[in-house]
Amino acid sequence: MRYRGRHLKLRPKRRGPVVIATAATMSIGGPASAATYMVRKGETLSAIASRHGTSISKLVKINRLKDPNLIIAGQRLRIGGLIGARTHVVKPGENLSQIAARYRTTVAALARANKLKDPNLIVVGARLRVPAGGRGSVASKPSPAPSSIASSLDAQARAHGVNPALVKAVAWQESGWQQSVKSSAGAIGVMQVMPATARWVNQVLGGHNLSIKVADDNIHLGVMYLRHMLDTQSSVKRALAAYYSGPGNVGQRLNAGQRAYAKNVLALMKRF
Repeated sequence: MRYRGRHLKLRPKRRGPVVIATAATMSIGGPASAATYMVRKGETLSAIASRHGTSISKLVKINRLKDPNLIIAGQRLRIGGLIGARTHVVKPGENLSQIAARYRTTVAALARANKLKDPNLIVVGARLRVPAGGRGSVASKPSPAPSSIASSLDAQARAHGVNPALVKAVAWQESGWQQSVKSSAGAIGVMQVMPATARWVNQVLGGHNLSIKVADDNIHLGVMYLRHMLDTQSSVKRALAAYYSGPGNVGQRLNAGQRAYAKNVLALMKRF
């Protein structure tokens, strides 16, 4: 959620081209390198980073991205020398220790090569860069697997009367279902909740002591807030715009960024 707890304060409207997918805004001035990737509708920067075995921060740096919240469908991202590198596509039920053992490397080496903040949490379908061989290693303790994230999204959606596909689409748009993601603005987790927003939901909406650092709690906080936006806004698109930029920033007409965010989430719903 992008308004970061500023429930009443208006922010300046974003200007610029209509965007199709959020997670970073790309620099569009320079020539495409030989190792580039064209952004498709519905994609997020976290998904693109995972697919090519790199990190969000590296993509932001090499593409000189100014706004880490928006990318443009049809633009080309520089991926560096990652395309064509040896990769492993994460399958359901796999963990990093199993993958490390298969390629005779270590969990630590895989985590370093892919800049994983939480080596216990990997996403099904992600492409991991595989470094040179070594010895296998076992992850220290279990962390929420993609299947448990999906189950939590389903459970919280139903508990609060929100379409599960809508909740999953928002979560994918915000983080790619990764609890380890932290934005440059300080938003945390699967639903990208700011600490100030978490306090507000806990105090005003009855979340009590839910923690943004725990995946299920983070999802619970985000779904409660989304439910509140659906209850207080006149349409689903306006509710999504409010989730994205804060209700105080939703005018009579949605701005380009708000429209694009809503359009992208609604498109993602078809996947779920």
